[in-house]
Amino acid sequence: MESQTEQGLGGNLISETKIWSIITVLALSTLLVLVSQELGAKSDSSNSDSNDFIALESTADTPDPLSKECVDHSGLGRHDHSMLAIYINGEQREIPTNLGINTEICNQEGGNMHTVHTHDASGRLHIETAADVDMPLGVFFDIWGVHFNETGIFDYRVSNTHELIMTIDGVTNNQFDDYLLVDGKEITIIFQARS
Repeated sequence: MESQTEQGLGGNLISETKIWSIITVLALSTLLVLVSQELGAKSDSSNSDSNDFIALESTADTPDPLSKECVDHSGLGRHDHSMLAIYINGEQREIPTNLGINTEICNQEGGNMHTVHTHDASGRLHIETAADVDMPLGVFFDIWGVHFNETGIFDYRVSNTHELIMTIDGVTNNQFDDYLLVDGKEITIIFQARS
């Protein structure tokens, strides 16, 4: 038979093992909660229904051929303007200054401007083409190198919880990237939580 001292030591070892097991389970649980919160925050910031390890498909990966045409201010068949405003979850996104000017594709050699470009951060789009052609809004986003169509804008995607709305002069328009730019029109794109 075991002595009382041996039973006491065995009991202490069992109690100590239980305590460390509980501490380990609590630490792992806390770690899992922190990791899931971090992944949830990243998922919310991209508003994607997929995890961070899946690359988002982008319209910029297959740009419209018009996005690669270059012009200068001489001999234009079309020169007009539209205004663009983009709101992501209630915050206005700035349109970059000189977007589409002096790029890798369009530089001083044969025209330094893409067919749709900006000169300042006002959101004023300059549509300039050698021939008088229809210009889809998606061309501007292709030049910018970012995603835009009915599935979303930038890295934000339409989901059960978020929607994309586009208006032209305040009227809803569901043509998105296929909308043909018209002189003097105000385009507003809104990505937001569904009501």
